[in-house]
Order: sequence, then structure tokens, then C-alpha cells
Amino acid sequence: MCGIFGIVSDKLPSHRAIKAALDSIRHRGPDDEGYVLIRTNDGATIPLAGSDTHQEVKKRYRDISTAHSADFNVVLANRRLSIIDLSLRGHQPMSYSGGRLWITYNGEIFNYEELRRELTANGFSFDSRSDTEVILAAYEEWGAECVTRFNGQWAFCIYDHKTRSLFCSRDRFGIKPFYYWFDGKTFAFASEIKTLLTLPFVTRRIKEDLLLDLVVFHMHHHTNDTIFDAIHQIPPSHNFTLTLPDMRPSTERYYSLPLNNEVSTYDHRQALQYADNIRELLIDAVRIRLVSDVPVGSCLSGGLDSSSIVATINMLLKEHRTDGKNIGEMQKTFTASIDEPSLDEKRFAEEMIRHTNVDGFFVYPSVQELWKEIDEFLYYHDNICKSTNVYAGWCVMRLASKHVKVVLNGQGSDELFGGYPRYEMIYLSDMLKRRSLRSLYQFLSGQKLRYGNVRTLNNFLMGGYLAAAPSFLKIFLFKQKNKIQWEHLHGLLAENTPLKESFDRMTQWTSSLNCQLWWDVTQGYLRQLLYHDDRNASAFSIENRVPFLDHRLVDYVSSIPSVYKIYNGWSKWLLRLAMRELLPERILWRKDKIGFTTPSGKWSTYENSPILPLISRYGIKEYSTHYLWKFYIAHRLMNLK
Repeated sequence: MCGIFGIVSDKLPSHRAIKAALDSIRHRGPDDEGYVLIRTNDGATIPLAGSDTHQEVKKRYRDISTAHSADFNVVLANRRLSIIDLSLRGHQPMSYSGGRLWITYNGEIFNYEELRRELTANGFSFDSRSDTEVILAAYEEWGAECVTRFNGQWAFCIYDHKTRSLFCSRDRFGIKPFYYWFDGKTFAFASEIKTLLTLPFVTRRIKEDLLLDLVVFHMHHHTNDTIFDAIHQIPPSHNFTLTLPDMRPSTERYYSLPLNNEVSTYDHRQALQYADNIRELLIDAVRIRLVSDVPVGSCLSGGLDSSSIVATINMLLKEHRTDGKNIGEMQKTFTASIDEPSLDEKRFAEEMIRHTNVDGFFVYPSVQELWKEIDEFLYYHDNICKSTNVYAGWCVMRLASKHVKVVLNGQGSDELFGGYPRYEMIYLSDMLKRRSLRSLYQFLSGQKLRYGNVRTLNNFLMGGYLAAAPSFLKIFLFKQKNKIQWEHLHGLLAENTPLKESFDRMTQWTSSLNCQLWWDVTQGYLRQLLYHDDRNASAFSIENRVPFLDHRLVDYVSSIPSVYKIYNGWSKWLLRLAMRELLPERILWRKDKIGFTTPSGKWSTYENSPILPLISRYGIKEYSTHYLWKFYIAHRLMNLK
């Protein structure tokens, strides 16, 4: 976890503005601070230090407060969270190839040691043990194609003096953020939106159609635009190049997740083979994500996903397939426990703690604490937050920061294996459209065995029908189901908000189960979950790693026909089979799904909640408590100063 920032302009801001922008993301990297001014016409550079710069580096570089940026047209800056190679040799921005290349980088390349060996054999030498230097050497050897060799999570910008260009890249699934502002003459980029908003030339105008998507459909990172009108993102799986001096931008996709839309026919021997392959891929994905020079722990909800990671780490330690120096004598896990019996997973987390003999730590989020620190919480999320559930993750990261500097979590598994109830509805739609009565009977029979009933067949039929319904009917049914007064929402945002267009964006990939999974992994729901994980972790200077998004595992699971993902009424069928020898039965065959969840309705209408005055202000008499939090977020965003 680091913070990156940079500007390209014929008229760079003052040193005060540059430092203030980088200071806004100090939480992402409190261990080190660095700047470099670059003049692209002759390659002149001035590395600069700041108040948090490594002491040995400070002796070599001038302080930014004494710098004058008028003669330069590029500034790169970095806040470092030291994870690999804690020495001053990992300082950023880092140069390579005699100063031809400069990089500011956020992330980890988990196969960097393998790449270093290959590059060394090709004649390259290295001054550090950092993966940052490996990226630079890889870029010099393979150019833009270097990113196709990376297994990791990254956002970086390389200035290449030979080509007089900025080469920027973001990892395959958008684990690491990369925001930018560009008006044709000035280009600015950063790890977080708040950094760009500190700059005098960046406006705070809200993009109201995307705010509508957040409030109504719970989505806010499904496009490359952001809720702030002039601020955009480099899409996951893309490189962005800015050629100087004409400021010519170009974007190129370097990775595409294949879509296998086959349903197929279930064969149990084939399912077991798929599951065994998945287990081996997951084991290696976890193994390489344990590499660190600082302590590592795991988030544990007690669900199938996080428990699979904890169990895998436990197995790797027992079989001496990882040295465990950064894990300690006992693996550490971090869990949120909610004072709401129907939502509390503490008993399941305790089951895993006993099963693996790990050192379990618990935190107890409360509505009182949420509203007490609401401004600080939303500051770190740039006021973009889909529900109070995100606060539970915030509390878990704060707890983890007292014990470790890196955590692994189970994000991505639901979208990969089909873990949400809505996926079961879409699978049912697949069966209805195929007129597969046998598969439909197996599904409903499995539902009855799993839940003791068919989980309100009417809801499943409605969900299956919605997947193929025309837009106007979807909107009608959606309104009836949620009983929200749309005129109040329109009054809050703007008149004649394009509801139909928003709904079409949200439902374009619901035609089949594998289509929906593909969309959620590449463009949809997962992107906003990764956004919140990144902000929660960075707020407490923690690096968050997600083994389920190892691209080898994602590619493999995505190639499997959908009939193997939901079977006999069970979601995540293949993951359950894959973990059958590592998890206790109570976890392996859990019937419910919770995650780090809070009672959003209760918390939104808590007696001291600032949401209550909004209900009165907008005259809302009939509402779904599920939407009140989003009304509050929309109100804050519309009133940003």
C-alpha cells in the first residue's frame, strides 16, 4: 500500500500545493515521502525530500519547501508503506537505467523474485530487493508488455525520457486505484480522489447520473467515470500512455477475462477434478501473497471465503511450504462481531479459530461509534460509501493495524464462484430459459434440503423473470418491491434523472449466470468492494491482499460451465468441494451468508442519526430503511464545498 501522485503541466503548481496534495494521502504511506521534478525537454531532474522522508535520503536531497517548480513540467511523488525491502533503497520515486526511467508505484508484484531471476539472467542488475526496481527493469526489457508478466496488484506511473512519455498501468481487476484529471493541457493523477480535489484547477462538480446509480442500484465503480464529473479512472486491465510534449493520450487493454457462457450438464467426476485444480491454484495464490518483510495476518468473518484462506495458511505452515517468519508463532485473525444475533458470525469465527489454533482478535462495531466518527470515516472514503456494512470492515482494519501490516481477505470469491443469493435467481432463470425441468427440480429440491423450504419460491421466480424482463417492467417491479418515493430522490438529485438508462446499465449482463459473474468480476460489483477495502485498509496504513483474485485462479474458474457453480441448491459448489479436506463441516456447509454486515436500517434510524432530519426535510413518509444511508451520502456529496 502506497500513495502515488503526479502532474504534467507547462505550469506546475507551487511546492506548497504539491506537498499539500501528497499530504492528503499520508495515511497510505507514512513510512517515507519523496518527490522528483522533471524537465522533459532535456531530462533534468531534481529529487526532493519531505518531512517524512527516510533520514539517510534527506541528507542527499533538498527539501521540497525550498524548491521552485517553474522550470519543470513534470512532478512525480510518492508516500511509501514499506512492505518489501524496508531499507532506504526502496525509496520512491525510484530511478533506473541511468536516470532515464522514474517510477511512482503502489502495490505488490508477487512473482517479482521469479522475474528478477529471469532479468538477471538477461544481464540486468539490481541495487535493492524491492519489486519496484523489478518493474523498472521489466519495463526496460519488455516495454508495455511487461505488465502481462506480473502477478499482483498495482497502479504505477513511469516517466520514460527516451520516449518522453508517461506510461501508467492498473492491475487486471482494479485492486489498486488510479484516478486522473485531464483537460488536454494539464494531466494530474493520484491514488485517491481527495488528492486531486486539493488542486486549484480541479472542480468538485457532481456527476448526477452516477450518484443515482449509487443511491438506487448500490453501484459506483462500474464505469471509468467517477461521481466527480471531471475525475476519471484508468480501467482495470489497461495501460494509459501520455506522449509529450503534445499531451496525446492513449489507452490500451492488456488483459481480457474470457467469457464461457456454456451451461453444460453436470458430471460429478468432472466437478471433483475442477475442485482439485482450484484448491492447488488457491494454495499457490495464498503462498505467494505471504511474502513480506513485515507481519501478516488475515481477516476472518467465519464464512467460507475467509475461512478458506485461514485454513490454507494453516496448511502451508504445517507442511513447511512457507517459512512463516512474518506470521509469527501463531497466525493472527481479525473479526467483527455485531450486537445483532441474526448478523453476528462470532460463533463461526470461533469454530475456525479452534480448528486451526490461530490467535483470534475481535472488534465490536456499534452505531454509537459510527456516528461519533462519521466525518473521519467518510473522509477516507471520499464520501462515497454504499452502506453501513463498510464500517465493520473499517473497524477490522483498525484492529489489524495494532498487530500486523499486511492482511489477506476473501474478497472476490463470491463473484467468482457465485456466492450471492441473486446468483441463484439468475441460475434459476437459466434453467427456465433452457426449459430444463430436471435441473430445475434438482435446484428446488436442493433449496428445500438446504433451508427446510424453497426459500419463498415466489421470490426466486420473480428474480428469474426479472433477468429477462424489459426495462420498463424491471423498473416497475423494482419500485413496487422497494416502496421508495422516487419523486423525493429526484428532488434531491435533479429533475428528470435518467432512471431507465441507469437501470439498463445495471442489468445489461443478467442474461445468464456466467455473464453476470463475468460482469461482476470485470466491471460490476467487485470493483466497488475493492474500493472500500482499499480505503478501509489505507486509512490505517495496512496493505490488503486478495488471493481469490490471482489471475490464474480467476481465468480457470471463469472457464468452467455454470452448472458446476450452483448445484443442488448450493452456491459456491466448487469452492466447497475444493476445501472439503481443510474446513470443518460446520463452515464448509454453512447455509447462510452474512459477511462483515451491520443492521443498516437500525443504524440509519438511530436516535442521534443525522439521517432523521433529512427524512423530515424532504417530506419522506414512505421509505425503505435500506435506502436511507444512501440518501444521506447523496446529500453530503451534493453539498460538498
